[in-house]
Amino acid sequence: MAWALAERPELLDAAVAARPALVSVSFGDPAPAVGPLHEAGIAVAAQVNTADDVRRAQEAGVDLLVAQGTEAGGHTGHRATLPLLQEVLALADRPVLAAGGIATGAGIAAALVAGAAGVWIGTPLLACPEALNSPAARARVCAARGEDTVLTRAFDVAQGLAWPERWPGRALVNDFSREWHGREEELAADAEATRRVVEARRTGDLAAAPLYAGESVGLVTAERPAADVVRDLAVGAERALRAAADLLTGP
Repeated sequence: MAWALAERPELLDAAVAARPALVSVSFGDPAPAVGPLHEAGIAVAAQVNTADDVRRAQEAGVDLLVAQGTEAGGHTGHRATLPLLQEVLALADRPVLAAGGIATGAGIAAALVAGAAGVWIGTPLLACPEALNSPAARARVCAARGEDTVLTRAFDVAQGLAWPERWPGRALVNDFSREWHGREEELAADAEATRRVVEARRTGDLAAAPLYAGESVGLVTAERPAADVVRDLAVGAERALRAAADLLTGP
């Protein structure tokens, strides 16, 4: 989270020390992080939510852009994936991935046909046993419908997190969001509501704790190994791409 690095530079140091192939620096200006990462031989990605984000990321020298639409789970912007992706592709001079609302092979194929170099997914992996969440959270994800998410700042405000206002978080609707979404000014002054969310996160109480998930959550219906999820996505994408090619030849 680029906005946090100014006060927590040790986070970037820890990322460099881990020697990953790629680090994503998003939600703020990636420029201060790009130099140290490149010097360590690490590629840099940045999620972008507006045209200005694209220009800033490219000027900073990132290697990969991720056009993240508002359909995505977790913190995100306000523009839909497809129109955003098209604009990012028109502005970009480097590879672009699509993110937000993609959970099937056909969805991947659509992004590739639109011009993306690949996709960046999160929600389809939320019910995988490898995920660092609880069995209850995975069950909640499997039971959710696509209509069961809300784009809100309520959880950030309750926890006193310094997320910039332009990036609310998309989470599954729960009792807390029903009560406080749209009432963030009141929430900021309610110590009991803050205590409730902090305690809920500690205990795993999903009635008050945030469970971030995107609008594609309705397509996640069973707990499955990550390898199986990725394999099925790849097979489905190939099938959809072959079918799309048939549209050009016709019967």
